[in-house]
Amino acid sequence: MGQVVPFSTPPTVSVRAAEASMADLVSRIGSSWLRRHLPTLAAAIPVAAFVLGMAGPAARADETGAESGFDEHRVEFHNQGVKLAGSLLLPRSEGPVPAVVFVHGAGPQTREPYREVGAYFASQGIAALIYDKRGTGQSGGAYESYEPYENLVNDALSAVAFLKQRREIEKSQIGIWGLSQGTYISAAAASRSGDIRFIIVVGADVADGQMFYYRDNLFRRYGLSDTLRDVAEKLYLVDQDLQRTFQDGFRLSSFAPRSYPPPDEYVHPAWGHVNQPVLAMWGQLDQHVPVGESVAGLKNSLAQANNENWTIIILPRTNHDLKISETGALQSKSRGYPPGALQTMTDWAWSAIDRPSEISKMKQEGVAPESGILPRLASYESLRWYGNGTVQAALWILFLISFSANTIAGAWCCLTRLFRRRQGVALPASSRVVNLKRAIGALDFLILVTFSIAALLVLDQLHPSCPSVLLFVPLLGTVSTMATVALLIVLVSTRRDQGWTAARRIRFSLDVLCLVLFVPYMFYWNLIGFRF
Repeated sequence: MGQVVPFSTPPTVSVRAAEASMADLVSRIGSSWLRRHLPTLAAAIPVAAFVLGMAGPAARADETGAESGFDEHRVEFHNQGVKLAGSLLLPRSEGPVPAVVFVHGAGPQTREPYREVGAYFASQGIAALIYDKRGTGQSGGAYESYEPYENLVNDALSAVAFLKQRREIEKSQIGIWGLSQGTYISAAAASRSGDIRFIIVVGADVADGQMFYYRDNLFRRYGLSDTLRDVAEKLYLVDQDLQRTFQDGFRLSSFAPRSYPPPDEYVHPAWGHVNQPVLAMWGQLDQHVPVGESVAGLKNSLAQANNENWTIIILPRTNHDLKISETGALQSKSRGYPPGALQTMTDWAWSAIDRPSEISKMKQEGVAPESGILPRLASYESLRWYGNGTVQAALWILFLISFSANTIAGAWCCLTRLFRRRQGVALPASSRVVNLKRAIGALDFLILVTFSIAALLVLDQLHPSCPSVLLFVPLLGTVSTMATVALLIVLVSTRRDQGWTAARRIRFSLDVLCLVLFVPYMFYWNLIGFRF
């Protein structure tokens, strides 16, 4: 059964109760002045209540002021040996009640961010199961958060199976609620299980280019340049490519450019198989996902499943989490749910439970324009033959080995000459060429290391940054490119010693090849110029 923790909301004071308390105070104190002014004070109470309500609508927009009427049960369930800890917010009822499983958004989240919404569902007679994501809070297992979210989908299905075993839950009336990343997981779970009666999602990504749209807004939030954003976009494509490369064994990246269908022709791998009634809600100011494209993608995906039982609601002045916001800017403060938002969810859920035939079909409230992100996303595909994960990883490893070897060799040569005091000895032309090659290799090694550090910093999906000293790495890249061109000119005009062994000639030629290959690499990664 689990441990029961009584849940109670802070007491609310009505106008009538306030007036009664004041009258009682009058009778106990017996103040003549208070008796004379009581009518005025009593009349002022409703006005004050109205003014306070208007001044702070966000504080009351969570709609949790209703009678709770439920208890919290600390529970745990399992998925293939992994313990998942959570809380079951269970309405006080003599018979079985409907229930909803709440699925997390991205990040190592516990049950707490979903307590407010779960409490409102429970106060409206629908049990809510909120739990700590695997690897967080009191749940076991290792945290993970990457597609196709197989373990996370199975965690959600295990939660549904757990609810079916509870005698307090009506087994045929279990729904699922998801936020952001949790919308994908919810759709995938619903497409695999007939035990899920309905789906409610907030901030669903049902389109191509979500991370491009998000990063545009994120870099704008941190004041980073378009040049750095372009670097981050390319790094993201490489990162995704490498994840797919090693996900199921090892396979080479695709060299063929990928095509992106228009938003109204997009079919999501999970939503295209969902048959249950769907309530999808977005904030019009959402800066995490492109709302216009996602609405079109959801409609077409559900059409592929011949599912017309959907309601789409786009709320104005709300962000990705459906909270009130002036701008929707990432990581900005929000002011709670807008009035009626949570009630809309529970009313719709009760309709899906009690009156499924009366659910509105293909209904949409509110609009959001498309962001136009797809053309820019498609532009990166034209260089996929060069920018894919396999090529970029191979080039980085090749450069690291060659440039570090030249750096070590050059440092050793300098130390040797220093200790042997041969500074005044003239070097043959071939040695001067070798030393020039080593110097350029050392410079490129510095560029490769500093760029790798900058890449890790800008690839951060929450707090991207680039220290001022790293902003000028392209200036070094420009110097290196000019030096490489000078080296090639010297190689053409200078005859190397005939005494070189074949191995030395091959090694020298490979080093020069690396320098030449590094030039287009620097162009691709914006490493030529003055600054990022």
